[in-house]
Amino acid sequence: MSERSDKSKKVTLDEVAAVAGVSPATVSRALSRPGRVNYKTAQRVLLVAKELGYRSDKVDSFREEQLHGMVTAIVPDINNPAFTTAIHTLQSTGIRRGFSVTVSDSEEDVAQEKRLLSNAVQLTDGVVLISPRLSDTALRKSAQLKPVTVINRIVGGLPCVIPDLDSSLDDAIDQLYAFGHRSITYLAGPTLSWQEGHRWQLVAQLCARRGIKVRRMQCEAPTYRGGWHDFQDFLDHPTTAVIAYNDVMALGFMAFLKQHDVRIPDQVSVIGIDGTRLAQMFEPPLASIIIPRREMIETGTTMCIDRILHAADPGAAPIRHCATSFLPQASIGPADR
Repeated sequence: MSERSDKSKKVTLDEVAAVAGVSPATVSRALSRPGRVNYKTAQRVLLVAKELGYRSDKVDSFREEQLHGMVTAIVPDINNPAFTTAIHTLQSTGIRRGFSVTVSDSEEDVAQEKRLLSNAVQLTDGVVLISPRLSDTALRKSAQLKPVTVINRIVGGLPCVIPDLDSSLDDAIDQLYAFGHRSITYLAGPTLSWQEGHRWQLVAQLCARRGIKVRRMQCEAPTYRGGWHDFQDFLDHPTTAVIAYNDVMALGFMAFLKQHDVRIPDQVSVIGIDGTRLAQMFEPPLASIIIPRREMIETGTTMCIDRILHAADPGAAPIRHCATSFLPQASIGPADR
């Protein structure tokens, strides 16, 4: 076989697995559900996949048909302030391009998300998925029928928009370290969330780099009530700082601590992720990672409509990264020694 044909040969998932020294199933999980794979294994798989030039199956073009002038956005929890603030951006972006936008709430239910997506690809021109929980395969199948863009998650073969959390989380943990914190609890989000796995691995990596002990504590839901769970285990084995999967969980956890007479930040420092306005209305105001939701939603909606109108730049990067920043607030302070 010629050198030219060797280079043009598609790299398979099995080949990535062989070079990385893991099973094909592990490669699949590392790419689609990073939180279910050991951090070092996931990083090795990603590095090998990149070096070999592995690409997930390219999604075939959606079929041509008469346009309806409508786009559907599907969110996992419309009550979360991080998502409610995005609805106006969805609508205004669509209107500027001549499209109406409907918003559906999957309520963190995979079966419901599947039904909503199935209806959307039949009744609208395109779909914007915000933090979807369905498998990569299911999302790519839907994208064969209508243009689909994904926000807050990477799905191979689809246009995606994600926040770049590396530097902002590094700043947050660096601040905790400077305050003398050497033990952190991470309040985990939904097990099916791609962002959950990504955030946990990043927090674990950054803590390990500084010699900070970190543990993962599962919440029953990524909501205020989920954060206000009966965390008796935390009270029995406290850490001096907590980083939550999102702001509303962090606020619920702060309420839990206050209920048990734990002072914030004197005894426990708390950080959220989202940068919602609601987080600044509590006492003390919540330190948080500010995610540019409006920018991400506008970018993702524009990418979807461009594909609907066949106006997408074929040379544009399939994955767009949006910068985030750390906002220090009164919910963090020196470690209680």
